[in-house]
Amino acid sequence: MLVFRPVDEKENTAAYEAVLDGVNCGRVEFEYSGYRMKYTAVSCADDIVTEGLLRSSMNYCANRGVYACEISADMLSPAAKRLGFGESELIVDIPDALTSTSCSCGENRIIPE
Repeated sequence: MLVFRPVDEKENTAAYEAVLDGVNCGRVEFEYSGYRMKYTAVSCADDIVTEGLLRSSMNYCANRGVYACEISADMLSPAAKRLGFGESELIVDIPDALTSTSCSCGENRIIPE
C-alpha cells in the first residue's frame, strides 16, 4: 500500500514522505507562514507519486489556513505543471490546484519493487 504521511513537523515547516510497503519512494519539504507555503525540496522518481506528495502537502497547509503555494523553477516537474505551476507562474492557489482533474494515474510509473 502506498502511504503519504507528514514527517519532521516543526513550527512553520514540515515534510511529506511517500512510503510503499515500507520503502520510502519520495519526499517533499516545505515551509508555510500566513497564507502562503513554499516548497524547499522535491525528491521523487515517480511522476504520479510526486503529484500525490504535492497534493498531500498542499492539503496539509490548506488545513492550516494557507491558500497559495510557491515552487521554484528548478523543482518544476510534469506533476507540478498539471497542478497549475508553470515556467512563468510559480505560484498557484491551493483550492484550484487541489480541484484540478489532470491526474494521469497509471501512466509511466516507476515505483520501486
